[in-house]
Amino acid sequence: MKQAKIHFLGTGDAWHTGGRFHQALLLRLDAGVVLVDAGSTVCLALDRDGIGTAELDRIFITHLHGDHIAGWPFLLLRMVYRDGRIRPLKISGPPGTRETFESLARLCYSDSSLWEKIAFEIIYEELPVEERSGIDCGGLLVDTFPLAHHPTSLGLVFDSGGTRIGISGDTGWCPALERLVAASDTLIIECTTVERAGAKHLSLEELRSHSGLFEGRKTFLVHLGAGVAGALSGEPIEGMEAADDGQVVVA
Repeated sequence: MKQAKIHFLGTGDAWHTGGRFHQALLLRLDAGVVLVDAGSTVCLALDRDGIGTAELDRIFITHLHGDHIAGWPFLLLRMVYRDGRIRPLKISGPPGTRETFESLARLCYSDSSLWEKIAFEIIYEELPVEERSGIDCGGLLVDTFPLAHHPTSLGLVFDSGGTRIGISGDTGWCPALERLVAASDTLIIECTTVERAGAKHLSLEELRSHSGLFEGRKTFLVHLGAGVAGALSGEPIEGMEAADDGQVVVA
């Protein structure tokens, strides 16, 4: 059994605070290589880290905000013109993913010959906006947790050989997030601000107040806003660290 690995392609917030790339994660799991979210800088990140798109078995999308999906047209372009992809690509996300992805790509390249040159099938799979466990996505078991964001962000838990990796996407604190944490061994949790600043994103203050829930788990913070990494470094929370662009960890 291979150890699951997490590659942090991008760990930044929507406006690239601190020069961080937009949200994108690469998971190397027993059931294949999965990209979770595809922010605008995803192709830059793949090149920086020497990763080809031919490796990707599937893409999962937590929600349909631009800093999580705007890299799709360029990822598609790269697959067609540079990497010569021919095997099918599966894309799983909340309702509206297919329409949004197709509209976004055509908006960027409406007059292009791209559409005639796609040599692989793109298969879209709609994930339920409800709590559900053990969804079989081509041999990969996934749990879904609708969280506190607008539009709804799906928290995802991936099971890889008994190791469970939980990803929050964007969310405020809510009971469903607590259940996602409880269901995970390793966590990738958003943290946009140092102090609580609203109901749709998490703060370091909130994570600190709920730190007992994270005991015994490895937790990596992403979607990092101003001052978050420094504040955590200055006053650490056991088992929790701010992830960096390009970092690779064993789950």
